[in-house]
Amino acid sequence: MLTSNALPAKYATILCIAIVLWQAIVPVEVRWTSPDVVLTWSTTAIFVVATLSCLMPKRLASQKVSCKGWGWVDAMVVIWILYYILRTWIGAEYPCATAFLKTMEMAMLYFALRCLMAKGRMSDKWIMGGLMVCAVYETGLGINQVINGFSRHCLYLLTGTFQNPGPYSAFLMLGTVIGLAWMQETVGKWQWRIVAAATVLTAMLLPATWSRAALLSLGVVAMGMYRQHYWRWRWLVWTGSLILCGVLYLMKQESADGRVLIWAAALTSWLHHPWTGVGIGGFLNAVGSGISEIYCYSPSSPLFAAGGVTEYAFCDLLKVFTEQGLIGACLALSIVSYTMILLWRHSKPLFYGMVSLLIFSLFSYPFELLPNRIVTVTITAWSASSQCRHAEKRVQRWWLAVPLLLIAPSVLTAKEIGRRYEADREYRTFAGMENEVFITDYYRLLALKRDDVHFLFDFGRTLRIHGRYNDSNDMLRQGTRISADPMFHVLMGNNYKDMGCPDLAELSYKKAFSVMPNRIYPLYKLMILYREDDKSDKAREYAERIISFREKISSPATGQIREEAKRYRNEHEKLHDED
Repeated sequence: MLTSNALPAKYATILCIAIVLWQAIVPVEVRWTSPDVVLTWSTTAIFVVATLSCLMPKRLASQKVSCKGWGWVDAMVVIWILYYILRTWIGAEYPCATAFLKTMEMAMLYFALRCLMAKGRMSDKWIMGGLMVCAVYETGLGINQVINGFSRHCLYLLTGTFQNPGPYSAFLMLGTVIGLAWMQETVGKWQWRIVAAATVLTAMLLPATWSRAALLSLGVVAMGMYRQHYWRWRWLVWTGSLILCGVLYLMKQESADGRVLIWAAALTSWLHHPWTGVGIGGFLNAVGSGISEIYCYSPSSPLFAAGGVTEYAFCDLLKVFTEQGLIGACLALSIVSYTMILLWRHSKPLFYGMVSLLIFSLFSYPFELLPNRIVTVTITAWSASSQCRHAEKRVQRWWLAVPLLLIAPSVLTAKEIGRRYEADREYRTFAGMENEVFITDYYRLLALKRDDVHFLFDFGRTLRIHGRYNDSNDMLRQGTRISADPMFHVLMGNNYKDMGCPDLAELSYKKAFSVMPNRIYPLYKLMILYREDDKSDKAREYAERIISFREKISSPATGQIREEAKRYRNEHEKLHDED
């Protein structure tokens, strides 16, 4: 046990972890927010605290609890980070500054927490307690949203600090799973009651999110956790579970089919670069290219009807697999596998919590959002520090070198994230405005926003409105590298058409349709292009396709497009009869 003189170091560790976990329950955004800035500077402060901790006299801690130096998890993390950096800079196929910095942000946090925990083993109850407090806070926020009738999304009743119920459900699920596993351990009477109350609270709100991934993950973990209680009726339980999965699939079949299309498209592109992947930041481009390739070979695939523009992979492992190839995926899986072994040995509640998140990540995108990244890195760092033994003096010196060497990279990462956070804030002040005076501001922010899909689209559209077609196409072409949205190609086609290049406009419209074959608008643009170019036979062909086309979402606009196609077909037939 730690001596009384070591208590300040212990409390400093708890305080630092509390500050880190607090950033997991602040409002979540897609790109950069203030929690990113706070977290990176907090990471730098943790490195300083870890350095001071390593400089403390050896007598302040009992040798029996001093942790060993580097372990297998640390080594695998270092190798994977080095591969990630090399893959980013050697290939450089796509703009990926945001993805790269977010990864470095988590890498710095991991090593900061490892250095912080190097002086002594920290009880898993502190981590579990912190996560349960976060889950209860999110639950309370969700209940407040239900009562007051507002959330962070106008279409959903409750979202917590997230932007929709999907990732919000992952946090509730994590609290429920950790609570259930914690209750199984031998704890005091009052402690059990507190944990049970928190678990019931988070579990009670979970069904209201209507998240199939969360319910499936919770069910799988519960079957593993309580296997000794239901093993006699396992076949009945498994059969019922399969039926329930089928019901959940039919409830949102279109959404599930859309995810299958994303996965199939990504794997189609991955097949061209199996070992090293398509490149960091290239997943969405891979999806667009993959859908186009599938459309060429199977234009009548039923999956196209469920396709939609996506900003996420809906399978975090597949994203690593697609962008980093077999090498990156194997490195990532090695880290996960060894971490899970350590958690199984030293903390069953954290083990089950991570299992639930990993299962959830196969159908959603929890690890693309800051809160779940923080939770995962914190648990991984604790697991790497969970094996303790006598620490020699030379090991202590090595641990002193680690935080000293990483303070400078941590400061640089914090400063760069701060710059990009300010750029995002400035862009939001004029986003969507198409006045020519903002073109200068767009160009000024371009260096920091090359991987922002919305920025590039707005910039390209603004340039087009003011007749700068070549510049507009340059921005839109950059957008196609990081997005699978067909509207980039449609606007490029409009530019080519206004520039008097109908052949290039035709190619752009056809590309837009192949990227998303359930959109009627590219077919309409092709019909108009052929009609204005006096290619009446082709225009009539596309008018017929529009009339018989079954779009994913019907709207007044699609109805008007179909009516115009019918009018043109009737006019064409009338002229043909007169001739």
